[in-house]
This record gives sequence, structure tokens and C-alpha cells, in this order.
Amino acid sequence: MGQSEDWDTLIELVSRNSYGVRVEPDSISLTIEDAEEDWAATDVVIKRANEEWIQFDRPFARADQVDLPAILTKVGSTGIIGGLVVVGEDIMIRHALRLTETLEPDDRYEDTWMYEAPLSGIIDAARLLGRQLAGHDDYD
Repeated sequence: MGQSEDWDTLIELVSRNSYGVRVEPDSISLTIEDAEEDWAATDVVIKRANEEWIQFDRPFARADQVDLPAILTKVGSTGIIGGLVVVGEDIMIRHALRLTETLEPDDRYEDTWMYEAPLSGIIDAARLLGRQLAGHDDYD
């Protein structure tokens, strides 16, 4: 399967297994609806970093409203998350995977794909860091 076909397959999988999906040529946005009503969740974006890699991004705080050293210290305890970036005014959690790996079945669970664990990790880590370190449930 070619890289473009892999991207199209990922779009199909995410669209079928998620809700609130918006597709652009090089990105997929998912509206995250948290179970808790007090959390006005931000979107998570899956985008092509290049032909071989995709990245998951989710903002959780404004850079000028948080203690950056505290966030850097805390992010090491979130598990699978690859790193933090500042884009504009937002601090985002980011994780990257090879596009071909995202399309592999996750043998640990029935009917799941390898992209799903990092996606869940990004969502959960952004929620946790936003609450613990940004001091609020809505980063806006």
C-alpha cells in the first residue's frame, strides 16, 4: 500500500470509529466529548508530518498562563506521550507514529488499531495536565 493509500485508509478508520470527525487534505480533527460536563474539550488533530509519519496534537493550556517547568516535570509521568510543543499561544501534547504502524491491528484488544492507544493517551494526558497544571478545566 502506498503512503497516500495508507493516509486514506487511516481517514476511513478514524471516521468509522470516531465521532465529530473533520477531514482536511493533510489532517483529521476529532471533537472530543468528555464524559464530564464541566470540561469544554478541545479538538485533537491527527496530521501528516511527512510521507511516513503522522502526529497527534491536542492543546491543553495557554503558554503564558502556566508554569512551564512544572509542566515539563509532570509530562514525564504521563506514559506514552512523546513531547510538548508551543504553537502560537497554545501548549500542545504531541505524539508521532509511522503511518504504516497506525494501520496495524492492536493484538492486545479485539477490533482495535495501533493508532487508538496513542490517541487515547493524548486525550487523557491533555485532560490531566490541563486540570492539574493549568488550574482549570477549559483551557480557553
